[in-house]
Amino acid sequence: MRFKIYLKPLRDRQKLLFNYQYPLQAWIYGLLARADADYATFLHQRGYELAATRKTFKHFTFSSLVIPRTEPIRKGDTYMTLRSDMLSLVISFYVDKAAEGFIIGLFQEQQLSIYNREYRADFVVERVETLPVVALDATMTFRTLSPMVVAKKTDSLDQYLAPTNAEFGRFFAVNLVDKFRSIQPSMHMDATVAERLVKFELLSDPERIKKRGILTKEGKERLQTKVVGYQDFTFSLTAPPELIEVGYWGGFGRYSAMGCGCVEVCERPFANSSF
Repeated sequence: MRFKIYLKPLRDRQKLLFNYQYPLQAWIYGLLARADADYATFLHQRGYELAATRKTFKHFTFSSLVIPRTEPIRKGDTYMTLRSDMLSLVISFYVDKAAEGFIIGLFQEQQLSIYNREYRADFVVERVETLPVVALDATMTFRTLSPMVVAKKTDSLDQYLAPTNAEFGRFFAVNLVDKFRSIQPSMHMDATVAERLVKFELLSDPERIKKRGILTKEGKERLQTKVVGYQDFTFSLTAPPELIEVGYWGGFGRYSAMGCGCVEVCERPFANSSF
């Protein structure tokens, strides 16, 4: 299930951090806890585990904030000054239990604060819309609504891959299959099977794809990790529909629960377009 949340700023010219994903994630966890405390604790502390590995998945994601207007951003700024009357974002869940427990009334008139030691922005939820269910086929075209993070391990360190990288499709496929197996543990698929089942094709002009660094655990300096994602691109995906559903509803790539890998369906493919 997907929701579109409209956020009204409480004051004009509020300063919003560029790195707002972590506070948004914490806010969603808080709302989930009101609907189902046990489930929210499960997501936060553990998640859905992939057998025989240390990988866990939350199976929800959210888009970047849609911000119609800001003041000009200067080089070196770590925030944007808001001039919009309304912001919005999409929140998406794959797991049915989350959709059932996530009552729209919990959002209404709730407040959200995004801040660090220097800057603060406060919002109230103006309204919530339930978005229609989308039929997903074996071949779909998607456009990113937030940065997508795909990485491979090199000497125990993550090497973040751009969608133009020749290895992007392979690691994209393995991650998607791993997410599916965390829900369907009886399915046995290795990396070779994943590459055969999942075919990623970039459709956008590579020059228009944007790179974005994201800090996990904003405000907790000793625990922070910088991850790198890529946004503003469209792609074609061919895979069994049940795998595509996992990515569409729960996020493609890594760090989905921190607002990465959220996409929307394109009505039809447009090659070499940045959208």
